[in-house]
Amino acid sequence: MKKTEIDYNDVGTFPKFAKAAIRIMLEMLRCMMKKKDPPVLSVNGRMIYLTEHLMKLLGFSVRKVRQLRADDEIEYMISKDGSVVFHYEDQVQEYIDRTFVSSRSPEGRLRKKMRNERFNNLGAK
Repeated sequence: MKKTEIDYNDVGTFPKFAKAAIRIMLEMLRCMMKKKDPPVLSVNGRMIYLTEHLMKLLGFSVRKVRQLRADDEIEYMISKDGSVVFHYEDQVQEYIDRTFVSSRSPEGRLRKKMRNERFNNLGAK
């Protein structure tokens, strides 16, 4: 791949550079606004969750969501060519029911205690 040098002192180059930079910033702002308010999707009355929705709902990273799918921890729908992946509401609900417990249940209290001990031990080093 050949690199081209940009002469920023050239009168014609700077306006092109400025236009490209502004176009990139506007696209970034558009993406940021979309991520704040993801669209609610449904097909035949069934809610659909995209990766972005799961990230927001569960507080996971993209990597964590992909890992859950790879480990078959969460069921998902995939297109024939494998390029589109989504989750139905009941698939997400099944994962939540299987993985999370109420903080007021005996199991939840035990998890909170273990979590507190783990965080307290981090500061003791």
